[in-house]
Amino acid sequence: MTETTAQNESALACAAQRGDKEALQLLLNRNWGWLKGLVYSVLGDAQELDDVLQEVCLRVITRIHTLREPERFRAWLATVARREVLKHYRRRTHEKVQVDPGTISLKLDAYIRDPLQDAEKSELCSRILDAVTTLPEKYREVFVLAHTGELTYAEMAEVLDVPVTTMQIRLVRARRMVQNQVIGKADIRCMNDE
Repeated sequence: MTETTAQNESALACAAQRGDKEALQLLLNRNWGWLKGLVYSVLGDAQELDDVLQEVCLRVITRIHTLREPERFRAWLATVARREVLKHYRRRTHEKVQVDPGTISLKLDAYIRDPLQDAEKSELCSRILDAVTTLPEKYREVFVLAHTGELTYAEMAEVLDVPVTTMQIRLVRARRMVQNQVIGKADIRCMNDE
């Protein structure tokens, strides 16, 4: 995020705290893509994603006045989102959360002409999705955020509330774990925190 963008986002957060609904809507719109990715990476359920995002929006609207540092709006938003996912888990029964690959549409048709290639690509995408869903949460979050393509490394580190180097290490490890699982290496270790 450039300094001008950060100042603009900080100014929007201040305006939202004063009751400016358009500023709040603009803040949410600007951050929607990565926010959706973050919630999905923690939740792991595309069917419940919209419900949790709606709760996040409601919490942001009702709690924007609690934001102490407007320049750290993204980190605050990420914290609010994680808390809402945890609340969602508590409300549900203690069933294991699973990702339903059928709910994730993969638009491969534009790239694939051969039915055999189509089957191979679909199988590969399914294996990658399965690998991502089995990642420990801290690696899954950074992997999904990195692959939304909306945030810089510095912005991802801010959202995750970790130093940039920690975020980069987690991303490298996450990619390695996914790659190892997809190509079939059995020795996939969960690394301890950096």
